[in-house]
Amino acid sequence: MEEESWITHEEYLAAAELFRSAFPAFAAEMARVEALRGKLNEFQLSRAVTKAADSIEILGWDSRRTVLAIFDVYVELYRGEGREAADRWVEATFGAGLLLTGPAESAPSDPGLLARLAEVESAIRIREAELLEMYRELTRLKAAASGMAAAAALASESLDEDEAQPAERWTLSSDHVTIKE
Repeated sequence: MEEESWITHEEYLAAAELFRSAFPAFAAEMARVEALRGKLNEFQLSRAVTKAADSIEILGWDSRRTVLAIFDVYVELYRGEGREAADRWVEATFGAGLLLTGPAESAPSDPGLLARLAEVESAIRIREAELLEMYRELTRLKAAASGMAAAAALASESLDEDEAQPAERWTLSSDHVTIKE
């Protein structure tokens, strides 16, 4: 059962302003995902709404709930009638200038550009993972080297104590030190 609530005209205007400031982030995320995968599914829609809501500063729970309710109407229109109808509703309800215009509008019509963008983002993620693995290996090597340095220091202390027969007291190999008694 949905909870019905009433808001004042001022609260509606404030929520509408918040929605207007969040909608460009929402529309950009939708355009990006649609260009890569086609019509958004429920999960992708909710991620786009969350990303848009997180892009603005909402002062209270009631404002957030109202903005999310506006996005819910958009999502229902999108699922039922398509993006064009939902975008027309936004234009008619919240004013002109919300939708992507100019150069950003050409991005969805150029699948080659979006595919290249996705390739570059993927390559960056792969290289970041490679760098992280190299950093981990570097850390392991430094730890091993410091362990070897500690073993060598221990061995040299041993050598200082008994210089007469150093070779008989210890043996230093690449992965350990053997001390003979």
